[in-house]
Amino acid sequence: MQPILNSSELKRAAQRLARIDPALGEVLKCHGPPPLWKRPATFATMVHVLLEQQVSLVSAMATFKRLEAACQGRVTANRVCDLGESALRKLGLTRQKSRYAAALAAEVRAGHFKIGRLRHMADEQARAEIMQRIGFGNWSADVFLLLALARPDVIPLGDLALVKGMHELDGGNYEQVDELLARAERWRPFRGVATRMIWQLYLINRNRLDQMPG
Repeated sequence: MQPILNSSELKRAAQRLARIDPALGEVLKCHGPPPLWKRPATFATMVHVLLEQQVSLVSAMATFKRLEAACQGRVTANRVCDLGESALRKLGLTRQKSRYAAALAAEVRAGHFKIGRLRHMADEQARAEIMQRIGFGNWSADVFLLLALARPDVIPLGDLALVKGMHELDGGNYEQVDELLARAERWRPFRGVATRMIWQLYLINRNRLDQMPG
């Protein structure tokens, strides 16, 4: 059984992080425990993560809502396959993302990629499985593990909000991956909880906390 965060475990982990990291302690003191932001571990969530690549949360959500409406309220592999790439582009997906979404849908419909199996895999195995899909790199895999599978120790490298949020946390420069990982080392085995706390800080600083889906 793989470790999975729930609301009570998230709160306990945030309190533990606050004791070992004064900067996170200040976040907890000012804002309380972060939201869980748990999404269902489904094809629809994987497509939503794809849409969130390199765009704002609001923009991704707007596109996802259009896709959801075109799928009669439920984004499934069969319905996305039936739409096809041309219809996906008309909904606002870029040419690349239309191709990626259609390819993912085809793999799921054919049974070549079973998303439900990911919850039984260790982090590295699940990450590797996701990254075999066209259009899904480290960031997409990590976000799915973090939010859909609720893994406690995943940190989404390449996440701009995380990098900016860490700078706002303590004034450091974390644009280099090595520096970010070194700063995050003390947060093990709850780097995923620390990420939520930093996202919380980042979004609150911009009055956007309600924009985060989940």
